[in-house]
Amino acid sequence: MTKALVTGATRAPGRAIATTLAKEGWEVHALGRDRIALDDMRAGHGIVPLAMDLTDRDYVRLTVEGMEPDVVVHAALRWPQETRFLGLAEADIDMALEVNLSATLHVTRAVLPAMTERGHGAFVMLVPDEREAKSALERTAAGAIDGFARALADEVRGSGVFVHALALGRPPFHRLGPQVLSLLSASGFQSHFIERQEHGHGP
Repeated sequence: MTKALVTGATRAPGRAIATTLAKEGWEVHALGRDRIALDDMRAGHGIVPLAMDLTDRDYVRLTVEGMEPDVVVHAALRWPQETRFLGLAEADIDMALEVNLSATLHVTRAVLPAMTERGHGAFVMLVPDEREAKSALERTAAGAIDGFARALADEVRGSGVFVHALALGRPPFHRLGPQVLSLLSASGFQSHFIERQEHGHGP
């Protein structure tokens, strides 16, 4: 069974993606801070809960390195309530960059070696639409994530590892699940229900 790690899985975008993958037969590991939401996802969809904060860098790295996921979906988008740049505290800036950018880089760095060794893997990185961004900080992070996705895609081209940037868009976010499935299908990952039907095992 193909294994997927979804960060930010207890927020609406990540949850929509995680539950869609689980319904399609994927082994989904959902990383998030809301334990109640994670328990609901486990009970309703058989998703493996990972209750942790992405700012706990060492713990996150050890967890994902041992997991060796085939696919990673970066959906942990968290922003300060304050949108005016001059109104931001230093801690607001640090949190936004750590969760939205640094964690993406570090999680990717932790799992990429195993993917390249297997010659198969994929990343999907949610990117806020700059036109919809509410703050200079959000637009800055969006540009950085998009740039990282494009640069990494160039770097790993031909290795069997694919990197996709996916625009977050506006709520509701139920469309994100099918969009992620489409990107993963283009990267060589099929729905497990389709695979079972092709091999005569039924739905």
